[in-house]
Amino acid sequence: MTFMIKDANWPAAIAFAALGIVFVLWLKTYLRGKQVWRYDTKAAWLRAFAAFSFAWAIAMASGTVPTILGNAWILPGQTSDIYWVIYTIVLTVVVFVGYWIIWPIGTLPHGRKIVFPDTFIFGLLWGISEGLFFGSVWLLARRLWNNLLSTHPLISDYATCFTVILVLSAFIGMWHALYWDIHISPNHNIIEWNIRKVLLAHNPNLILGAIYITMWENLGIWVALQAFALLGSTLAMPFPTWRYPHPADPTGPDMGEPTDVPTDMSGQTVIVTGGANGMGAMASAMLADLGANVVILDKDEPNARANAQAIEKSTGKAADVIVADLSVQSQVRQAAKDILAKYPKIDVLINNAGIFTELYSEVDNGVERTLANNHLGGFMLTQLLMTRLQESKARVVFVSSDAHRQAMKVNWDDINGKALWKGKDRNPNAGFAQYNLSKLFVASAAIELAERTKGTGVTINTIAPGALIPTGIYDDATGPLPLIIKYFRPLLRQPEKAMITYIYLATSPEVANASGWYWKDGRFLDASELASSQEVRDQVWEWSMSQTGLSAAANS
Repeated sequence: MTFMIKDANWPAAIAFAALGIVFVLWLKTYLRGKQVWRYDTKAAWLRAFAAFSFAWAIAMASGTVPTILGNAWILPGQTSDIYWVIYTIVLTVVVFVGYWIIWPIGTLPHGRKIVFPDTFIFGLLWGISEGLFFGSVWLLARRLWNNLLSTHPLISDYATCFTVILVLSAFIGMWHALYWDIHISPNHNIIEWNIRKVLLAHNPNLILGAIYITMWENLGIWVALQAFALLGSTLAMPFPTWRYPHPADPTGPDMGEPTDVPTDMSGQTVIVTGGANGMGAMASAMLADLGANVVILDKDEPNARANAQAIEKSTGKAADVIVADLSVQSQVRQAAKDILAKYPKIDVLINNAGIFTELYSEVDNGVERTLANNHLGGFMLTQLLMTRLQESKARVVFVSSDAHRQAMKVNWDDINGKALWKGKDRNPNAGFAQYNLSKLFVASAAIELAERTKGTGVTINTIAPGALIPTGIYDDATGPLPLIIKYFRPLLRQPEKAMITYIYLATSPEVANASGWYWKDGRFLDASELASSQEVRDQVWEWSMSQTGLSAAANS
């Protein structure tokens, strides 16, 4: 008996597709009136079951399920094939080590616990469904290349194998990063372990599995191994039950009761740096719509005033404008004096101003411009306003970026990164490296500031808006980046998505007492291990105090 590819089961495919649509409609109905970004266990299960249903529909339409049912899992003669036996054992061990040992090490439960039988049911359904999808990709690639290269079976095998690896690698990366790890199973990864999980679990499973299924065609065994793998992942997280709300994280921030009612910000003063353009302009407008008295602090006076006028037209109340370049410390000091003179109470300070540039330049105190603008300006302004912020029991929000995770070390011997420019006026790689470093400093200093202000009433948090938001920050960039932003704008992360976290931290009573955390998509995460380390926090703090002249003032 040889392996036979079976035809599609279209009635079953249509039925599972219809079931998936039912789950989607159920989800839409359930989320009506809710903040859709807030993690909800019932919504997570509905999203997952919709995905499972569509995976089964694809498996029926591709003939994967009929092929598994119509063939023996172990084909005749394979048990006497020593190579098949060894390879099957090796693949099983790789899956076990990757998903039952490596995965738990790189995963934090954050208060979640295994619930029987819910967690087990979810893990098996996830594993079987994703395994069937994997099998569908292999079966479709097999059909394609067998038809195109029918006279070259060996080349067809190679083409099938490479197609499966490429397609499923892209699927795992995009599907999990853009949807699964946000809406269905968020905040389970230790970020620094992501690459290790890919290298030690995903890639070995995918590459060795693609070779295995192509060489020996044990489709049922491959799907079963995926079910075994993802059951291990599910238990490591562990995935919560739909029957109870998501458990409170004992290691997380001090959270209040969730609410979907927008906060009335009437009478509250909100200062937004970089409020003339991009994310800052959008945050200013949205906070003004909630009733806040908005103060736009920006060096771009024409756009700052234009945004203030737009806010007045929309709300009937103009925003105030303070013109200052945060990379110039004399202007930061003057801005702080103006704020203290005019605003007896500051309810929210959003340190949003940021730049990206590929050009090397230094500001008047000899600090590279990106580092001066993105970190030192907001750091200095916050310190100069700190007494007023504490008196006001204000919320302070620093805008960092997931780019801070790309800064793997701090070169204190060349903090400006001048050597990275290699003597050139413009260097894209150097620009990105310095941007990453500046965002590392923002995150690290904010964590330290939260620790130093604990118990004073002020809260300090950091947010990550997301990558490649088309707002104009990359207007100075060269190479493929501007083209990607221009032609793929609809596919990129939209500013409205990032605004969730801005508005949430600035207004929600749910996070009124949360301090010292790093947030994205309205959910708290861990900053990088480097940003969080006490050694780096102390170094960044001392360097920042020294560069801004605040350490001398504190000692005088």
